[in-house]
Amino acid sequence: MNYKKYRLFWSMLVLLFTFYLFPVKASADIGAKPSIYVKLVNAPEHYYVALLDSYKGEDLSYVTEVPQFDPAKQTVDEYLSDFSYEGWVYFAGFWDTNYYESNDKNAVEFGYMVPNPFRIIVIDSKGPVQVSDVFDRREFNAAVTYDYAANTIKEHYIGKAAYRVFQVIGFFLLTLVFEWLMFLAFKLPKNKRNIISFLVTNAITNIPYNIFKVYTLSRAGWPGLFVAAFFEIIIMIFEAIVYSFALVTENGKPEPKCFGYGLVANIFSVFMGIVIAIPLLYVDAFINGVILH
Repeated sequence: MNYKKYRLFWSMLVLLFTFYLFPVKASADIGAKPSIYVKLVNAPEHYYVALLDSYKGEDLSYVTEVPQFDPAKQTVDEYLSDFSYEGWVYFAGFWDTNYYESNDKNAVEFGYMVPNPFRIIVIDSKGPVQVSDVFDRREFNAAVTYDYAANTIKEHYIGKAAYRVFQVIGFFLLTLVFEWLMFLAFKLPKNKRNIISFLVTNAITNIPYNIFKVYTLSRAGWPGLFVAAFFEIIIMIFEAIVYSFALVTENGKPEPKCFGYGLVANIFSVFMGIVIAIPLLYVDAFINGVILH
């Protein structure tokens, strides 16, 4: 490998670790966060809606009846702050005010470390209060419909299932494109052996990893970045080792250049993947809106 390729390799290695370190830190503010998008049907004309979180503290008295709301004597904030029912309390979040007033769309979104499981509480402005049963969300960014009349919650998966299949296929194809560009940059022969080795190696490593990434890591939030970084490094080393004997150069034999290609190709693929993934962090919110409208 000549000087230019060594320089390219080390530059991209630095970029890889830079992009893994800084997004993890920044994700606490701008990264993916768990959320619950709630669409209410058959709701009162004017109401307030909030989430309830389970609380196991010994200082909480166990109340078996839903406390009534008296709009003439207390505000919604006061009611929710004192609310306790079957060990469930108001989920105030980090801002101490995490409830919404009814709107024309009858839809609200709760974000930033929402509880799981959770309950929904709806406060009619005239006084009546209704609490849903306990519900376990499956999605990291969940989209649910709450039927006030039936007091039931339904989570929606169909649109997201199709989107995830598209993601797995798309990520794999993009990986092939990015690593093929590096293949051309290294001027490796485009013979049958190299092409088959390239495709088979990527299929073995990236298809299972992309399935795991899309169906599991995408729901883990920012901690999933640590797991993703670990697997990316393992895949990079594995592919580099495989390419060191599976690929050949112009003389028809494997060379250290093939190992270097495996490292650089993976670093470049990760770098481009991060660039492309940034807009995808906010696609779930859009899909939730489409599903429930």
